[in-house]
Amino acid sequence: MDKRVQSIKWLYLTVFLLPVLAMAQEKETKKDKETKLDDVVLVGYTKVSKKDVTNAVSSVKGEALRDMPSTNAAEAIQGRLAGVQVSLSEGSPGADVDIVIRGGNSITQSNAPLYIVDGVQMDNALSILSPKEIESIEVLKDASSTSIFGSRGANGVVLITTKGGRKKGKTTINYNGFVGVRSLQNKISVLDPYQYVLYQYEQYYKNGDVKDIETFNTRYGTFDQLDKYKSVKKVNWQDKVFGREAFNYTHNVAISGGSENSAFSLTLNNVQEDGIMIGSGFKRNMANFRYDYDISKKLSLGLNARYSRQTIYGAGTSASGSQATNRLRNAIRYQPFEGGSSVDVDDFDPLFADQTNLVNPVLLANDEIKESGRNDLLLNATIDYKISKDFTFRSVIGYVQRDQLVNQFSGPVTTLARQNNDQPVVFLSNSQSRRITNTNTLNYRRTFGNHKLDLLAGQETVRTDGESMSINIKWFPKSASAQEAFANTQLASPPSGMVQDAPKTMGEIDRLASFFGRANYIYKNKYIATVSMRADGSSVFKPGTNQWGYFPAASFAWKIKEENFLKNNNSINELKLRVGYGKSGNNRIGAFLYDTFFTSSSDYGYAFGTSVTPGATTGNIMANPNVTWETANSYNAGLDFGFFKGRLYGTLDVYKTDTKDLLLLAKIPQTSGYEYQYQNSGSSENKGIELSLGSTIINKENFSWKIDANISSNRNTIKSLGSNASASSNYYYYPSGWQNNLFDFLVQVGKPVGTYWGYVTAGRYEVSDFNYDATTQAYTLKAGIASSAAVANGAKAVQPGDLKLKDLNGDGVIDSKDMTDLGSAQPKFYGGFTQTFRYKNWDMSLVFNFSIGNKVYNANKVEYTTQYLYKDNNMLAEVADRWRWFDNAGNKVTDPTALAALNANTTMWTPPAGAYFLHSYAIEDGSFLRLNNLTVGFSLPKGSLDAIGVKNLRLYATVNNLFTITGYSGFDPEANTRRNPLTPGVDYSAYPRSRFILSGIDITF
Repeated sequence: MDKRVQSIKWLYLTVFLLPVLAMAQEKETKKDKETKLDDVVLVGYTKVSKKDVTNAVSSVKGEALRDMPSTNAAEAIQGRLAGVQVSLSEGSPGADVDIVIRGGNSITQSNAPLYIVDGVQMDNALSILSPKEIESIEVLKDASSTSIFGSRGANGVVLITTKGGRKKGKTTINYNGFVGVRSLQNKISVLDPYQYVLYQYEQYYKNGDVKDIETFNTRYGTFDQLDKYKSVKKVNWQDKVFGREAFNYTHNVAISGGSENSAFSLTLNNVQEDGIMIGSGFKRNMANFRYDYDISKKLSLGLNARYSRQTIYGAGTSASGSQATNRLRNAIRYQPFEGGSSVDVDDFDPLFADQTNLVNPVLLANDEIKESGRNDLLLNATIDYKISKDFTFRSVIGYVQRDQLVNQFSGPVTTLARQNNDQPVVFLSNSQSRRITNTNTLNYRRTFGNHKLDLLAGQETVRTDGESMSINIKWFPKSASAQEAFANTQLASPPSGMVQDAPKTMGEIDRLASFFGRANYIYKNKYIATVSMRADGSSVFKPGTNQWGYFPAASFAWKIKEENFLKNNNSINELKLRVGYGKSGNNRIGAFLYDTFFTSSSDYGYAFGTSVTPGATTGNIMANPNVTWETANSYNAGLDFGFFKGRLYGTLDVYKTDTKDLLLLAKIPQTSGYEYQYQNSGSSENKGIELSLGSTIINKENFSWKIDANISSNRNTIKSLGSNASASSNYYYYPSGWQNNLFDFLVQVGKPVGTYWGYVTAGRYEVSDFNYDATTQAYTLKAGIASSAAVANGAKAVQPGDLKLKDLNGDGVIDSKDMTDLGSAQPKFYGGFTQTFRYKNWDMSLVFNFSIGNKVYNANKVEYTTQYLYKDNNMLAEVADRWRWFDNAGNKVTDPTALAALNANTTMWTPPAGAYFLHSYAIEDGSFLRLNNLTVGFSLPKGSLDAIGVKNLRLYATVNNLFTITGYSGFDPEANTRRNPLTPGVDYSAYPRSRFILSGIDITF
């Protein structure tokens, strides 16, 4: 086992053992009687005591986020919740955060959970919330808890409650602000100038082509002149592009208070953040106002208004498309020194760009301008009416609107402009979505004797509308700046005979009607039963029986601690057994896919006379009137426990989720006239175990030490693929998309979703693998040794030093039949742990997260060690240890004995000349242990500043992403750039992750 993985495991075991060892030495104090299990949690339209919860719920309170300064609420909860994987797709400002609960259930559709903020549905809600305004986050993980939400509950539900004011409370003003700087944490090592020119010498001289030799001598000099590159200053383009000090200024202001019958809170947030990459950054302004008012003893009203405005600057390092969109490549492969081209390095040389497929990365970063704006508005009102002592009516109405705008400018040095007469191109898009939600519930609660009854009935409607438009505008004047082009699109003038592309528009219509009910019964405070049912009708399915989904659930809990044989046990203060079953649904597909629509355009036209008559097409997705709900059946068993008067507490859960009727975009025979069709096809299974532990190890008056830790293991397996597979209905191949026509993922029954599919690396061909003809100086493979030429060498005959692949089926030929399962991104274990220390007025917290046993597909490694079509490209530093054909005097060596001796101490193969393909060399162990956050704070003694009206004052310093222990060779083992459930764990052209050092102040008046 890798020593790094072993060290991670031992460190984690130590974290679990320390509480027990320390508590054995620590005497009880009065504060030891406090217990985490007294918390109240939000579980589906109502709040319950955590002691009475029968479902699998993970929660984190706002106090736990206080010590972690962050601009992103999702980042602040990373590693804190068992069974919840929170990962940043890359390190760019405003980067998307992926949250997956218990491995996710869908194969081709989104695995994002359902977000409910103060009772209203939102998408990606954590991206518009400041961590400072969160009161609590509850994550519902099993279907016995999520089925009450029916639609989209299959992937879990995240319930977020924001902070409000307090009735009868004095008005307080809190300011929390910090300033910090980000810096590049990791770099990819590449060849230095001398290593680079030696490699180019080999490329140009190897075949003895006179024209190639002349080109090399003109560009770099003759061999006896190459020693000068040993002293040439190396230009690290990663430093040039990603090396700036990126400052962040974050301000949070919260004003709250209340009167006899009312409470209010106003929260303001401002973030201004530079990115470490040239031209990148992030700005956000948020405001949230919350007001609660008791109109009478029976009637109360709550109002909430939230507005967020954010802009992400910079085109980043890549788009979700193929290799053509990779901008990171230029910073890695551009020549590592200035000069070498016939044009000065600060100017654009189109000939050099065509010959190398590279552009000076600084020029490129300054010539691609992108502004992505997003405005979010949330309005909601809540009415509570107490009909009687036992009956309560609640109505929540919410309005959510999101406006998004993208302006992107591609200047003359970009590939897109060079494809369009070397003139700038502008891409503009805007979209708006609107959602109106109304939820009405009637709640009956009554306690009689040993019986406690809680009944809930409800009705909910969700109406979603939206539209979007995008357009590419070409042929702007070369002198036009980005801002001029954005503001004056009429400057674009098509050449004679050309026309601009037509705008593309899309609409969104989604309706959901729901009815639900739940009954909770508690007997003698020992036995708890909860049953629920929800019916959802969705407009994305054809009206009729397919439109409705029914989602029942039942769960039971036994408070073992309340039994007579444990009631007086002082060592055990909480012991509860839970079991549950539930069914939840997923309808995340586009609207009206059950019907056929036609699109009219001149692109589909036909010639008639001297003009083109517009035609119509149905697109490539065939309608399917039979498609219906994807459903997940979940089984869960759990144990909640607390020992030593609450000083050691935790939860253990085991679960299994079977998802059937998967909503898959199936590839169908093209004889149908279409390429794809949405189908309910196949099933998957997730099963796993989760353990959370917490402990107050030491709780003295002047010193405390607390630990919260969690570890989870999930196994995802495809059980069936239905008709969305090969003839055997057992498997099909799927492309990651970073390279065209590269089917590098396997989707197969019995394997996890996201299985890497490629060849097994077998090192390189040695001289001993060949017969040598001294007359022709030709090497030919010996009989019985399979050739990798067709796969790795562009069909050119292999030579000593070329990449060698394993002939797995032993047929003497390396072809697609030798591809195999190379592992998956699914970790064996994942989780995190937090340690909090307080000494007098000092505090310190450390937040870790980790993953063990997952594989990462380092696609960058494939590209940056493959020659393919272009010379004058730099390579990874390990290529310096490649097979050599030229001796130290620059002479080509062909004699077998001399060639073998020349390469006796080299290990790397010659960079392949064929197209890019996946082999096991690029599949790396992605295990890691990351210290996400280290914060040290100092609070002034209470009362010391009362004279000037200051209630609390805390100063703090923080380092985010302090270190990562990993064997992964790329920028970040958590990178996930393809954003598709079928292609997880692909690190391709990811924006590098940075280290963030900051200091701040938290003051309350």
